[in-house]
Amino acid sequence: MPYDISALSIRLGGTPILRGLTFALPEGGITGIIGANGSGKTTLLRALAGLLPPDGGTVRHMGQPIGGSARDRARSIAMLPQSATAPPGLTVRQLVARGRTPWLRPFLPMTPTDHAAVTRALEAVGLTDLAERVVDSLSGGQRQRAWIALVLAQESRTVLLDEPLNFLDVPHQAELVALLRRLGLTRNIVMILHDLTIAARICDRVLALRGGELVASGAPSEVLTPEPLRETFGIAFDCLTLPDGKQTILPSGL
Repeated sequence: MPYDISALSIRLGGTPILRGLTFALPEGGITGIIGANGSGKTTLLRALAGLLPPDGGTVRHMGQPIGGSARDRARSIAMLPQSATAPPGLTVRQLVARGRTPWLRPFLPMTPTDHAAVTRALEAVGLTDLAERVVDSLSGGQRQRAWIALVLAQESRTVLLDEPLNFLDVPHQAELVALLRRLGLTRNIVMILHDLTIAARICDRVLALRGGELVASGAPSEVLTPEPLRETFGIAFDCLTLPDGKQTILPSGL
């Protein structure tokens, strides 16, 4: 399994952020992390990336404790933080090529294998025609796809995404959701989400956090229901099932 977490606790500046989290994620598919602001979602994602050492408990990835060099971790885990920014003047192809950094030999240029990985990543996100455009000239949705392409070019089995749908309008959200669904067929994706309806429709499993503790973990049909959501967010929710079987989740009273 990609992750086996046992009694994970993390403190930042002496303040407890995560408190004894225990869960396991099976191979493949999309895991969503939900919770109110300050619940520990980003801290958990960084711990899964090996960027924050536990103060207690263990984080195992693919059966092994997370450790070693950043280069070694990047070969198996790719993380896209929230609101990533590219250096001025960088083209889409140059940005995506940075995903090959963990695989490059010191002081040697990219190989045909590296260039092929970049080409595949651009094709996967539909940016081949914009490969020579400067990243800053793209729309918000196009920029987000460029960053996703960088992650794909990294060719890591596990992909961690911090609120990848933020700041995108509805059409671009729909494009990215379709892309993430495809990626979930071949990779282990863990991402933070705020839109509970999207979480219900895209995720294979959901982790719900409140105050650094794990409130619920399981399939969307188990976690995205009124009682776990009330415990997670402290308010009531209406969880409606449409005729096609899809869920719509909104705070009660809207």
